[in-house]
Order: sequence, then structure tokens, then C-alpha cells
Amino acid sequence: MMRWAMPGVLGIALLISSWSALALIVSSWCSGAGPLEPVSGAEAQRIKAELAGRSFRQFDPDRDADRRKGVILDFFDGVTLWAQYGEGGYAVSEWEISSDDYRIESRADDSGEVTITFVDPLTRQQFPKACEDCIETSGVSISIRDVFDGDAIRFRVNDPEGVLQSPFPVFGSWTRFEEDEYFD
Repeated sequence: MMRWAMPGVLGIALLISSWSALALIVSSWCSGAGPLEPVSGAEAQRIKAELAGRSFRQFDPDRDADRRKGVILDFFDGVTLWAQYGEGGYAVSEWEISSDDYRIESRADDSGEVTITFVDPLTRQQFPKACEDCIETSGVSISIRDVFDGDAIRFRVNDPEGVLQSPFPVFGSWTRFEEDEYFD
């Protein structure tokens, strides 16, 4: 007759530790985790030249919805990240972060991802109350995947410290922003 032995507390703890370690390894492997490192000067210039003069927009649920969130990422004379929450034809909350320059970093895993960080950012809020340099930006960055492939380019707004004010939609996953050639 075969008897099943019930694992002891030590056996259960070892099993849980093993599963936790495996989950951590798989998670970091899948997320492309690894330290960000500055790109070379030539690579930074190449990326900035690719982004210069371009504007990308994302509206949720859509641009003409009664209640909508909007994000615009512009690369005119540096970089600007603009956010608005609107109801009907009115902006309820609107603000932006801009910088004449930005730092570019990438991971050594060659995932096609770069992260840009504002250099000496300026901030402005229009609604509900106008103010200058009143928005916290510590830790805020923008990750870009496939920067040289216009059909595949994706963005992620990073706010690990949770400093961005509402209505700013922080995209924890890769999001397609539509490219615009003009402001309207």
C-alpha cells in the first residue's frame, strides 16, 4: 500500500521560495529589465533626428467623446508632453511638461526600446487653475519602442513615483499614438 506523505512546513516554504524565485526570473526576463544606460552621442543624434518635428496623439476613448482624456507628445524644439481631460467642448483639466532637450538611454538587451528623460523641464497648467512650474516631474520619463519604424512605434509614459496629476493617463503598457503632422 502506497502512502502519501504530507510535506512539512519546511517543505512548503522551500516550494514557495522556489516558485517565487522562478516567477521573479521570468518576470525580469519578459519585461526586458536591466539598467538603463546612456546611448552614444552619435546614436542620440540619430534618434533625435528621427523624432524631430513629429507629433503623436492618443485620445481615450476618442478625440470627439463627451468625456475624454488626451495626450500629445511633440518633438518640436525639444519635447513636450501635454495632457487634457475634457467634457463636451470644454477642457476641465489641462497641463504640460516641456524641455528644450532630453536625455536618451537604452537597455543593453537590444530590445529596440529607448527611454527619454526631460532635461530641466518646465511645466504649465492651464485648467482648472493656471500656474507655471507647478507640476512635479521627478522620475517621469517616456519609453519608445521601435523609434525607427513609423508603423510599429509605440510609447509608454513612465511615472514610477506617481507624481503626475489627473487627468494624465499613464500607460503602463505599450500604446500606439497616432502621428499628426499639424496642430488644429
